[in-house]
Amino acid sequence: MWTFLWKCGIIIKNKYSKGKQMEQKKQYLSECAGIGPCTDVKSYKGRIYAIQRICDEHGGKLVVLTPELSVCASYEGIGTARQIEIVNDTAFITAREDGLWIFDVSNTEPKLLCHYQTVEYATGIALYGNLAFISCRQYGVQIIDISDPKEPKHISIVRVGEVQSATVSDNILYCGVWGTKEVVIVDVSEPQYPRVLTKIPLQGRGDGVCVRGNILYAATGQHGRGIVNLHDKDDPAYGMGNGLEVFDVSDPSAPKRINGILFEKGYCMTIDMWEAAFYGDTLVVNDTILGVYGLDPDTLDIKFRFLPPLAEPLNAVTGVTGVGKDLFVATNVDLFAARGLEIGDQEENRGDIYIETSKTPFAVSGEGAELSVKYSGSFPVLCAVETERAIALACVEGGVHLLDKDTLELRSVIKTKGLAQTIRIFGNRLYVAEGEDGVEIFDLDGFEAELVGIIHDQKNIYQLSISNSGRFLMCSLSGMGLGVFDVSDPKDPQKLYSTSTKIGLLYGNNFALHNLSDGTMLLFCHVDGLIYTNPDKGDREFHTVEYFNVATNRFCGYCAGEGIDTDGENIFYSYSDRYFLLDTDRQGVTDVMAMPQQKIAPKFRGLISLNDNLMVTCVRPTGVIWALDISDVNAPCVLARLETTASPERALFVGGRMFIPGGRDGLLEMKLDIK
Repeated sequence: MWTFLWKCGIIIKNKYSKGKQMEQKKQYLSECAGIGPCTDVKSYKGRIYAIQRICDEHGGKLVVLTPELSVCASYEGIGTARQIEIVNDTAFITAREDGLWIFDVSNTEPKLLCHYQTVEYATGIALYGNLAFISCRQYGVQIIDISDPKEPKHISIVRVGEVQSATVSDNILYCGVWGTKEVVIVDVSEPQYPRVLTKIPLQGRGDGVCVRGNILYAATGQHGRGIVNLHDKDDPAYGMGNGLEVFDVSDPSAPKRINGILFEKGYCMTIDMWEAAFYGDTLVVNDTILGVYGLDPDTLDIKFRFLPPLAEPLNAVTGVTGVGKDLFVATNVDLFAARGLEIGDQEENRGDIYIETSKTPFAVSGEGAELSVKYSGSFPVLCAVETERAIALACVEGGVHLLDKDTLELRSVIKTKGLAQTIRIFGNRLYVAEGEDGVEIFDLDGFEAELVGIIHDQKNIYQLSISNSGRFLMCSLSGMGLGVFDVSDPKDPQKLYSTSTKIGLLYGNNFALHNLSDGTMLLFCHVDGLIYTNPDKGDREFHTVEYFNVATNRFCGYCAGEGIDTDGENIFYSYSDRYFLLDTDRQGVTDVMAMPQQKIAPKFRGLISLNDNLMVTCVRPTGVIWALDISDVNAPCVLARLETTASPERALFVGGRMFIPGGRDGLLEMKLDIK
């Protein structure tokens, strides 16, 4: 095994600890708070702040405890909480699709200051002076100015891959990248113009990183570098990426490997997080399924190791913090304590630094089209639909903005209870998906709106699709579920049927904008594949066609940047530098490579919008926009390709004009250069 890892470039011979203390007796945690599953924990001024991802009517929760594990306060309704960091009496909580929650924790009772919509899946959080760095998975790292925590300001996006967690030291950002197994090092001395310095390959998937002095410590997990088959437990690299790597970053542009340690073999697909942090002279590394390791940072000798009461993948470690000589371990079962350890205080976030900031100006390059900003403000634009007299924009915390269709002047704002994330229109009826606040239903009269109904569900709702009759609404239910509601009476919407998916509606925007001509509603789900239903024709269940890529030995995952839509007859799916033509007349698992397909260009993909013979795809993680002539679906022609600083969403076609929601860059208009 070690020869294999060395040949794959995972380790450097004679400079890698083999973890000779692995056989020492494991210690199991026993003292628990009795508050239930937690996703992270952080100590601050003698209190313990645990966050929970709870799938009920309240969403996630922030729980405040004493070091004796007595609950003294809580705040419910923070969505799918993921990580927490605290500085200057202010707590920042990432919540995946529910964005960023900011609390005043100067007193025992947390006080909500702001609910801020991030670029995409807010996963990791790093604080550095007046800046917050939000790890947004495939969307990279979003930098925001938190000088006024009540009104965070977007500065820029660092597009460096699938970042789970990050840290900042001396104006250098270190990003733990999951998919490509690396640490990306970025100069953020000018946060509006972040500059990538270099990338460091890791032995396993990247996540938590920490820096002390000139030394970088990178926790790794899951599969080792060089794995051939993710589904083969006999693959030599299967589950062999768990450990820690150490680098000298005196020169951040030329890091040097110093040391490393591999822990035991282990893998869990559904829960994957690992971190490293200093507690005095002890380096504490927590691994999802292997527990908590206390290491000597110089030799990487193991001082202690703790596991939850049940040493199983489903009893996973999700976060660690400390107070004095006690460690507090968050798991997906409960919050535990390990007392009387020879450790020091946890290092605090730097809150004494101020960096001048300004928003990165909108920029575009490429050929075949012009792209310009037509409407922007302090809120992002995530979605656009055409009404009788207006263009309606989902502006998240800013509600729904109604623009004059001709002049694009703001005519009115519909204030929503929650964050307006997706909007859909049928006749004069507007549906607004607002996450934990469900769906608000409005009747429009020109630029005036009247609230006529609300869909409340135990699960958060982010995505919507309307049946051809307008009677039924298909909704995403949190990250795992789907449901269809009868909205013929908006005052009394009724859930007709629902289902749960295998892995979840990861990375968003899974729903097709249009339905098949017979009314079939479509989406593509992570791992599950093509899902469809037709309530207009009496359907009361969801059907699935699993698409598998034999060439890569993986299920088509509908990851960030892929898309699905239909022109009524054809089902288009953008994936792997081409689009495929799918169909619903399949049973069981289907090889996607056997389906009709058209290769477009390297890195082609994106959320799909169709208008007659025009296909526009928007790749939100990279800011790339494509336009294709598909008058012959078997011989598409590229009309334009643009690279932008925006986070482009699916296009809206109004008359002869084409608009693209650009996230924090506002509403964009695209004009093709066609003679």
